[in-house]
Amino acid sequence: MKLKIIPAVICLFILVSPLFAAKTGKTEELAAGAEKSSSIDLSADFGIPTRTFSVRVPKSAYGIRLSLDGAQADLDLFLNRSSKSENLTASDFVSEDDEYNETLFITRQSDTALETGLYYVSVVYQYDYLPMIDGKRVDEIDFTIKYEIITSDPETALTPGIPETIMLKPENGMFAVVSVDIPRTADNFRIDVFNTDADIDIFAATKTPAKSRDEAMYVSESMLGTESLIIGGYPQHKFITGRYYITLLDQLAKELPRELSVLVTLDTEAPELITDVPILPEPIDSFEAAMLSTVEIIAENGKGSGCILSRDGYTVTNWHVVEGSDGKPSEEIFAAVSLSTFKPPVELFQAELIDYDEELDLALLRINAGRYGQELSYNYEFPYFHLGDPDSLRISQPLGILGYPEVGGTGSRTSITFTSGIVSGFEAAPGCSLIKTDALIGSGNSGGAVINAYYELLGIPGYIMDINSDKMGYIYPVSCFPDDWIDMIEEANNR
Repeated sequence: MKLKIIPAVICLFILVSPLFAAKTGKTEELAAGAEKSSSIDLSADFGIPTRTFSVRVPKSAYGIRLSLDGAQADLDLFLNRSSKSENLTASDFVSEDDEYNETLFITRQSDTALETGLYYVSVVYQYDYLPMIDGKRVDEIDFTIKYEIITSDPETALTPGIPETIMLKPENGMFAVVSVDIPRTADNFRIDVFNTDADIDIFAATKTPAKSRDEAMYVSESMLGTESLIIGGYPQHKFITGRYYITLLDQLAKELPRELSVLVTLDTEAPELITDVPILPEPIDSFEAAMLSTVEIIAENGKGSGCILSRDGYTVTNWHVVEGSDGKPSEEIFAAVSLSTFKPPVELFQAELIDYDEELDLALLRINAGRYGQELSYNYEFPYFHLGDPDSLRISQPLGILGYPEVGGTGSRTSITFTSGIVSGFEAAPGCSLIKTDALIGSGNSGGAVINAYYELLGIPGYIMDINSDKMGYIYPVSCFPDDWIDMIEEANNR
């Protein structure tokens, strides 16, 4: 059996018991980029068989990777700032899966951030029996260990006005650095990230690349993928020209490579290259119309979904989707539209808050501008939902839900997701009755579309009750919407 690392509350026993004393042997320093062949001696009758190495993390490192190879038994990795490895429960970083050959990957953005300086890595065999290799018990395990450094060196030099394509790779921690030289004649400049399916953040600094938020002079972090950062034009800060290092990273997802475009311009206004607002496609069927009418809403404090209800952009969502961290409405609200079922929605629009009802947890928006605040073309028309009749619903009738739940994607942004279920019941509420459903509703579905078989809007998902792992979704029917909202929507559609 595998020895489980015992809790820290009995660490006194660990310090005195020979059973848990690590057998480390001589500590060797690993060279970055090189492989080191070694072995663990299992022949002694006390202690946890361990081989310890040291590694140096340079200031220029964004992350490090330690990987084992060639082991024919299950070895684990423990990384510490201290050379004392007797108490493995105190390790800063641990990899102890059932894989024979473990990998540890740590960055400046890890939950426990990587620091500059000396670390000690312990390769450990945690079982209380000798392993079987090629049909016989052995008292030595051979392995190869490799130490790699992911540096913050710039990948490419940008030229103002010319976009560059950058690939964020999992093996680099979804992290890349570019540089740009800002001429002395400039008063300001802006950085724009676009053409990406990921949630990209920007750190900018002079002198050396920023490997973390704390090292950056300027930061742009939001729920948007199309991030923008304007530098200069602040009277209280002296504008610095010369070389800037721009860090681009996806802080949420680490599994799949993601492409992005980055553009630096010597201006504060969004460049023409990214301000074109396309006409939305004509739906080929009722489902596609429903999909195009279900938008992702991105606000100051989070993301959710929304339903377009008029050709001129009236949109309903939940109040908590657009509520700011201070309890007031978010200053900026964005809307993204699904142009492909295979990709996250495209951030094309801004919306203004028209009205909200905290008690009902409802908000009425109107999409009124492009993503960068640019005017929409005259008579720009949106696809929109027709309202259904939730009062005619009966228990057991089917319904479907469209939206952007967090579980609907493998990256840092999600594609539109459809789930289905039945009307499970009703719940009395002030002014109307809520609809209960067994349909899967996740965080991010709030404000999305609950539709019937005719793709009419019956309501929007409100919240989930979760008691002892039993879940029930609650839907705000359109009959809950304030009468003056319905009047505004109908008037807009009758123009």
